[in-house]
Amino acid sequence: MEEKRGTGHGKRTTVLLAEAEGVACDVLASLLGPRFDAVVMAASLAEARKAVAQGAPDMAVVAARLPGGGAALAAALRQACRSMPLFLTGTAEDVLSVLATLSLPGVRAVVRPFDPTALAEALDDAVLEIGSRQSAEDAWELVRHFLDEAPQPAAILHGGRVVSINRAFLRFMGLASVQEFTAKGLSLEHFLADPPPREGLAAWACRLPDDRLDREHRLRLHHPGRPDQPAHVFQVAATRLPGRDRCLLTLADVTDLELERRELLDLANLDPLTRAMNRRKLTEVLGDEAARAARYRSPLSVVLLDIDRFKAINDTHGHAVGDAVLVELAARLRAGLRQVDRLARYGGEEFVVVAPGINGQGAYDLAERLRLAVGDKEFAGVGRVTASFGVAGHVPGQEPEAMLRRADEALYRAKNGGRNKVEREASPQHDAR
Repeated sequence: MEEKRGTGHGKRTTVLLAEAEGVACDVLASLLGPRFDAVVMAASLAEARKAVAQGAPDMAVVAARLPGGGAALAAALRQACRSMPLFLTGTAEDVLSVLATLSLPGVRAVVRPFDPTALAEALDDAVLEIGSRQSAEDAWELVRHFLDEAPQPAAILHGGRVVSINRAFLRFMGLASVQEFTAKGLSLEHFLADPPPREGLAAWACRLPDDRLDREHRLRLHHPGRPDQPAHVFQVAATRLPGRDRCLLTLADVTDLELERRELLDLANLDPLTRAMNRRKLTEVLGDEAARAARYRSPLSVVLLDIDRFKAINDTHGHAVGDAVLVELAARLRAGLRQVDRLARYGGEEFVVVAPGINGQGAYDLAERLRLAVGDKEFAGVGRVTASFGVAGHVPGQEPEAMLRRADEALYRAKNGGRNKVEREASPQHDAR
């Protein structure tokens, strides 16, 4: 008995031989037997369909004149699996008749009378093809197994689309399978808490391995069906896979680390009572805004304010009430600011507003709105509280601190002028050097 050449992948291989003519069947069976673990014989279309229903073959050899319709069987097999090796046998006229009426991509024609040597070589090529395909499938199954065992969410992306998602990712998305993901018409963008990249998340991820700066990339994801739950923050890693536009996306949940980082930043940058910027952060922001104003030749102003008679509030009502006034005042100030404005606590009861893009009358109008926001509504347990304001603009070539000094001088005039008012600086250009 001739030794089976096999596919080398370790799996049992099957070939369907759909042939009714006795001699041809014997010749083909003798060539197929040594190369496959099982040769399933069918003498008609009905028998072939029954055999295929019991298990899809790895390869098929179909007679063009098979009783019941060889053409119909070949078409059905090709539609079911475009990559399966498919041989069509018969006379030249029979084969051409089938190929003239059907589109059978990749079909191999075997014309009678058979050339045993050429046919054996063609069968060997098909066996190698089956082995390569099944080896690739084995490797793919192994990759999916390792991904499913990984505790971190991961997905394989190809050409801007999701090819596979592991169990950890599916659990996060509240899905049972990749099929459910596909059936619901979902994409990874559905789970982004922020606007997606312009080219799409999958295409963006596949570009990350080319980032020469090796920057840190993060994504905030949430489940659209659970909008009440906060988004999770994930550290993104992308690894290029063999093939064009194919990569492995891996996500590490750093939500707790991100919260800790933000808390540390808050401790470093914010006043713990009012949640306004502290003085250290104010110095940094003021320097950045002054540099930006110089670069783009745009205006920049500051508003310095101080609560009127704040010591009396503390002495009369206690420091706890005084703290509550500071918190409420900061909230009222924030509500009256533009999106680009920044609020800082400058001292005990002093606050600074950094206002880019405005000077002169615009800064004065902003301060006047803030003055009304503070004084027009009573504070709980205290009554009416007012504040005095000083406004100054940045002068190119001067240090940002000079602007604060001029605002402080204007604030001093507002205090001496009766309090609860806004004063502008005195001609800052005269102070320029």
